[in-house]
Amino acid sequence: MPYAPLKIIAEDHEDLQVIAACLQDALIPLSGMEYDAKKGEFHMVVNRFCWECNPESIEGQSYYARVAAGLAFHHVKDVKKKSLDLQNENEIVNLLTIHNANDGCIHLVFSGGSEIKLKVDKLCCHLKDMDEPYPTSHKPAHP
Repeated sequence: MPYAPLKIIAEDHEDLQVIAACLQDALIPLSGMEYDAKKGEFHMVVNRFCWECNPESIEGQSYYARVAAGLAFHHVKDVKKKSLDLQNENEIVNLLTIHNANDGCIHLVFSGGSEIKLKVDKLCCHLKDMDEPYPTSHKPAHP
C-alpha cells in the first residue's frame, strides 16, 4: 500500500480543515490525551484511518490502513470537556471532526455527542504520523 507519512501544520481555518479531514474517524484512547497547562499545549495520540491510501485485496478481502499519529495544539489557555471522563483511560473515542469557531475555541467533536473545547490565543496545530501503517479490514461508514 503506497504510503507517505503525514506532517501538517495548521495556522488558519483552511489548514485546520485539512487536518480535520485527515483525522475523520480517528480512534483515540482517553489515556492518549494530555493537557500541559504550564506549556499551554494539548497533545493526543491517535490511530487515524488512512483515507489517502487505496485498499489492498488479499484473498478477496479488502484491507485498509490505520497509523499512529501525534496531534498537538499550542497556545491553549483552557480545556473543557463534554460527556467525557478523562480518568477512564480504557475508553476509546471516535473523532468525527475538528473545527474552530468565532468563540476563540477549537472544538474536537466525537461520536456519541462528546466534545473537547480548547480555548486558544491563536491557532497553531501539528499533526505527524509516528509509525508505519497497519492493516485493518474495517472501513468507517457514515449513514
